[in-house]
Amino acid sequence: MECFGKFFYLDGNIIPAGQDDEIAQGEVSFYEVIRIREGIPLFFDDHMKRMSDGISTRYEPDHDISGKVREGLDALVRKQSFPEINVRITVTYTGCDYSLHICYIPSSYPDEKMIREGVSLVLYHAERFNPGVKVLNTRLRLSVNEELVKRKAYEALLVNSEGCITEGSRSNVFFVTKTGVIHTAPDKAVLSGITRGYVMEIIRKERFDLVFEAVREAEISRFSSVFITGTSPMVLPVQKIDNQIYEVSNPIVERIRLLYAGKAADSIRSYKMKKSKD
Repeated sequence: MECFGKFFYLDGNIIPAGQDDEIAQGEVSFYEVIRIREGIPLFFDDHMKRMSDGISTRYEPDHDISGKVREGLDALVRKQSFPEINVRITVTYTGCDYSLHICYIPSSYPDEKMIREGVSLVLYHAERFNPGVKVLNTRLRLSVNEELVKRKAYEALLVNSEGCITEGSRSNVFFVTKTGVIHTAPDKAVLSGITRGYVMEIIRKERFDLVFEAVREAEISRFSSVFITGTSPMVLPVQKIDNQIYEVSNPIVERIRLLYAGKAADSIRSYKMKKSKD
């Protein structure tokens, strides 16, 4: 498992890395990746709601799962902290019982050059079995990672059997027309990311036109700009998809990026306030 750091959390205990740090084997594992900034998880309540909703599709979720994850995160941060890093929270079920595993994972974030010049994406023909629920799919992750390394790309966009681009392997994607209309796949076709949700909220408040329609692989040339959203990239402009080049300096994309950064800062303040009251 790709853990990072000197310790991990497992079922109430902080354990030194390297000592049986594998996720417990079970029927299914639900997971969330959360960005930690100065020891504070961004959008913590949103991530816990999505995890609980996913678990409820197959099991009766623990009503206090959020509290237990919070305790585990705080314990891990007290033991070892970083200025900014991602953590993976994994809940593995066997029957009605579950195991809670929390660890830091190798993390990288877009630098100023990526934000200014955009990133390169590739198309990858694959689709999630159940896109609405975040479960571990190691085979897809490994195959996509191999493709990204081979083609020197930042992210892969998944193309389904109907030739439609649904989402990225670890992000959501938005296409912008020359007239400023934003296209993204409908919720039922994607894992609706936390960042995606806030971005759509920003789009509605800014009164930008939004169309819920997956872009077909054959139609990517009709859009002028593209951006992806996710835990690590936040809101990140795209320079090209395969050999198709896009405009990076789009005022709509930049407006969304800055407003989302403000919401991330608000989530940190909210978490600190809630923690101080506990």
